[in-house]
Amino acid sequence: MEYLKAFLVGGAICMVGQILIDKTKLTPARILVCFVVLGVILGGAGVYEKLVDFAGAGA
Repeated sequence: MEYLKAFLVGGAICMVGQILIDKTKLTPARILVCFVVLGVILGGAGVYEKLVDFAGAGA
């Protein structure tokens, strides 16, 4: 079950990135920076740990 949750969460993150690439003029590098900054913000707010506990598998 852990593999399925990791696959779904990782796939959802990739889907958001692909939608941003397709629908905006953002470059992949800028989207990557946005994801990293978002991860730092979520980590500081304590939300990232909850996501890691749910999704697991290498976060």
